[in-house]
Amino acid sequence: MTQTTSTAISGILLAAGLSTRMGEPKQLLPFGESTIVETVVDSMLGAKFDEVIVVVGHCAAQIQEQLGERPVKIVFNPDYHEGMLTSAQAGIQALKGSDAFALMLVDQPFITSTLIDGVIDAYVQTRKGIALPSYNYKRGHPTIFHRRYADDILALGAESGGVRTLFRRYGDDIHYVTVDTDRVLRDIDYREDYERALQEN
Repeated sequence: MTQTTSTAISGILLAAGLSTRMGEPKQLLPFGESTIVETVVDSMLGAKFDEVIVVVGHCAAQIQEQLGERPVKIVFNPDYHEGMLTSAQAGIQALKGSDAFALMLVDQPFITSTLIDGVIDAYVQTRKGIALPSYNYKRGHPTIFHRRYADDILALGAESGGVRTLFRRYGDDIHYVTVDTDRVLRDIDYREDYERALQEN
């Protein structure tokens, strides 16, 4: 964590899911020299976040053990089986004094510290309240929100459509950061995704 700006930004990693499409906890699958969750957390720790919050649920104990002594705040989401929105809300509720927060997904190990910092730098420089990377006109991660959007996300219900509903509601307040790589889009949902990722990593 190498934050040098006066804007305090927390990184929130959503790592509580059931991995139903994978058939086993993808957070703990081997990737590179560690696991998927460790790869993503290490990229977040290497970026300009002031703190890294990891929201856990399914296999929480194993994930926490895997992360070892890394300087992260572990937050348990008791409602993880109800979907990703509940994990975003649990992470936001754990925020302290940050000016903004970024949401990241545990199944996107291709997102590097450099890519994260590019979005952070763009967010700090823009007057917009939301910043996110865009590749070929598709929205990627991380998505950074000004703290004022916390209440909007906390107010969302299960049938709301999730955090992406804010993109429609506050479209004029979004700064798109154009990137030249699909790493900000790629995730690992199925076994084929994982096997392809291992070949390319």
